[in-house]
Amino acid sequence: MADIKKKEEAIFKEEFSSDESSGTEDGNNKITVFDKKKNDSSSNLSVTSSTYGSTELKQGVKGYDPTLEWEAHEETKVRRKIDMYLMPFIMLMAFVLNMDRTNHSNAISDHLAQDLGFTNDGVNNGILAYSILFTIFTLPSNFVSKKIGAYRWLPIMMSAWNYAGYMTVRVLIAVTEAGFIPATLNYLTQWYKTKELATRLAFFWGIQSIASAVSGLISFGIFRLRGVGGLEGWKWLFLIDGIFTHVVAIIAFFYLPKDPGSTNGSIRGKSGWFTERETKIAVTRVIRDDLTKTDQDVPITWVDVKDALTDPRLWMHLTTTFVGMMTNTPIRTYLPSIIRDGGFAVTTANLLTMPSYLGGLVFSLLIAHLSDKYGEVALFAIIGNVWEMVGYITLKTLPGDTGRWPLFAAATVTASAPSWHGMHIAYMSSNMAPAGKRALALGAIIGAANLDGVPGSQIYRASDAPRYPTGNTVCIILNIAAFGLFITQRVSYSISNKRREKKWNALSDTEKEEYNNTTKDRGNRRLDYRFRI
Repeated sequence: MADIKKKEEAIFKEEFSSDESSGTEDGNNKITVFDKKKNDSSSNLSVTSSTYGSTELKQGVKGYDPTLEWEAHEETKVRRKIDMYLMPFIMLMAFVLNMDRTNHSNAISDHLAQDLGFTNDGVNNGILAYSILFTIFTLPSNFVSKKIGAYRWLPIMMSAWNYAGYMTVRVLIAVTEAGFIPATLNYLTQWYKTKELATRLAFFWGIQSIASAVSGLISFGIFRLRGVGGLEGWKWLFLIDGIFTHVVAIIAFFYLPKDPGSTNGSIRGKSGWFTERETKIAVTRVIRDDLTKTDQDVPITWVDVKDALTDPRLWMHLTTTFVGMMTNTPIRTYLPSIIRDGGFAVTTANLLTMPSYLGGLVFSLLIAHLSDKYGEVALFAIIGNVWEMVGYITLKTLPGDTGRWPLFAAATVTASAPSWHGMHIAYMSSNMAPAGKRALALGAIIGAANLDGVPGSQIYRASDAPRYPTGNTVCIILNIAAFGLFITQRVSYSISNKRREKKWNALSDTEKEEYNNTTKDRGNRRLDYRFRI
């Protein structure tokens, strides 16, 4: 514990030098913190170096205490308070976000395209435009988030969502939704330790599955309003969802705290969520787990941008996300329509989407929990990958005269594949440092997850309907490719750790000290940084 405290205290020591060889660049003082790996291989209490634009290091981590010690039950109590006070509201925001997104597929089954005078290929073009713009606007989001604070940026993003005409609304929703998820992910890294994040992110995406299920349920009733007030059923769906979203957004302005050290005030109450000691534990435990999180309030620099763009490991994560999640677009978009075309009424078809969303939620939470507990994220992620591949194979091989219930079962199995997206993001986040680079990576991976909607929106074509044999073949091939990418990522991290360990252990103590004093390697590029497997 004493060694850890010394390492933490190093963060707050100022080193001034104008000597170029000392690592000072353009008059900025470089504060380098070096940390050897702890016994817990997944803690990533690694090295980081941060460049600050002034001659005085900002000591503004409110609640941080490098000398603090606590019992395990105290930390458990703090974590449970975060789970009780913060996560439910984060999940509520994610819920209304996905209600707004999922109602699109429900509206399609209620003849949105026909009512507006175009075919499902026009729907695909709307998804394409949405995906491109969503991706573009995720990239600058965390620049703004770190500048003004995620606790302000999240409700701003929510209160800007709105509806107005088909292609126009897809563009507007893409622009205003884009920043929400990356900002939320960056925000949660201030509250949770590395090994706690995958499970929470599984809940974050899981609540979106619940939203999809609820959207199908309420669509069953709302679509019966077709003709009331001169509006189609899908217009009533958009209207009711939009009102709910704005109510939650207004509350968010007053409920979300800046960070664990600032929970008192506003509608959170005068005393806040924690006692004074609990506040220190909440802040210090996260920093002690990952020292790069002392840089949470430091603006993103062009050095961070360059570092992110030239990191091949980040590009591997982005490629895996792009390829692996492309297959979600067709089945999620057309699930109600596939069930409807099997012989069910529109309202019943939307209701029957619920089992797939709820089943996917249960299994997503299970594999994320196992991943947090045992590591090996890539291997657990492959479970969802193989599951979905089997589903698409089943859809492709079913005879043309298959009854409605077998078709419903095959479509439900495919759509209920457990999502690996949340745990994959936690995996990437835990292996990206320093903090500025991590923030950029979080925005980029959300962008990749939505950019795949560009080709993904074209997989199920109108000419291939209603069983989409060609589209199902494409999805099978993409799942095989994703399988290979996960294995490659896992092997790459393992080999890098072994090589770095061998080189680091071969250095003498003097050489290690010289490396720490002279290296220009940053974050996860350092020789003594170890990747989470």
